[in-house]
Amino acid sequence: MGRPNLRLRREVRHLLKSGRIHRGRLVHVRVCESDASITLISIRRKFGNAVKRNSARRRIRDICRASSWLNPPGRLILITVSDRATRATYKQYQEDLKRAFRALSSDTES
Repeated sequence: MGRPNLRLRREVRHLLKSGRIHRGRLVHVRVCESDASITLISIRRKFGNAVKRNSARRRIRDICRASSWLNPPGRLILITVSDRATRATYKQYQEDLKRAFRALSSDTES
């Protein structure tokens, strides 16, 4: 294992402390302003075995790559997958993430 990225750890602490959050049915999304433009994905072991967790992580990562609205510059994003989302489809994840980012972007504009 390499050395931990201390700057990223500090940024994540700041995100958890003061970031805006949207709680959806399948995912919870936290966003804060940051120098690091990174999207992090978190899935608990309670979600299921490694195959299920990796499958969900791959789906969300693919949605993030395909969607420019999910990769805003200057933002640190933490996407936490709910334990209830074990049987969710790609389309359901996509809709929930769109809903979350619409809500979070309307918060910043007002």
